[in-house]
Amino acid sequence: MTKRSLWLLPLAATLLLTGCAGNDNADPATVESSPAPSQKQEQVSGKTLTADQVKDVVTKLVGADSTAQVLDNEVMKPQLEQAKNMTGSNGIKPEECAQQQEKYTVTDLTGTVAASATIQGDSTGKVIQVFSITDAQTRKNISEALKLSDIEGCESISVSVSGEAVNTDRQILDLDSTADQALTMATQMKVGAEQHLNSVAVQALDGNNFVLVTFSSGTVEAPLLAGEAMKLTDQAFAEIKSLQ
Repeated sequence: MTKRSLWLLPLAATLLLTGCAGNDNADPATVESSPAPSQKQEQVSGKTLTADQVKDVVTKLVGADSTAQVLDNEVMKPQLEQAKNMTGSNGIKPEECAQQQEKYTVTDLTGTVAASATIQGDSTGKVIQVFSITDAQTRKNISEALKLSDIEGCESISVSVSGEAVNTDRQILDLDSTADQALTMATQMKVGAEQHLNSVAVQALDGNNFVLVTFSSGTVEAPLLAGEAMKLTDQAFAEIKSLQ
């Protein structure tokens, strides 16, 4: 398992709101599933972005980076549909930590308009996702999950990656955000005898918009990754507000 292959993990993780950046994206109280299709979904109050606007925000965050791959809402929709039936535990050990992960994970983000960008640099990988929420239950689920404040006893876990158990250390970082709610998780995965993958996921909710930014690197330490990820998250909300 190479560090470069692990840098791509946030692609799967960004489809989850879980407390483990390694099986990203990131993302407390029991999170309820969104209503089944046969149930009436309550629409959110307030403005939401269009598919074009969400893509525009992500594109602006990417800037002139030629390595970026931007996915619009049409591409994201089937991915989110597939992800909503996933579990958040992802082979986590010990069992009590898997239960905590499952409790504080939102996998159903189909009640959103979404866009995503992936940037794979030589030393740092980045995933930027913006979701404009279109139903009240989805917003409630995300808000509840972002209340996670303590992972005591589950700071060190084992995560299954392609069938291989990877030792992982995690911590919640206390970073200020311009958003109404934010949760920042730093993760260090042991990928070799003396090799580690550092990953930071910033998940933030403001109004009807949810932003998830994940940075991963085999050389850059978590504090620097966290600062840059939070800066990008706040920039995303500034762009969103300029459209409303």
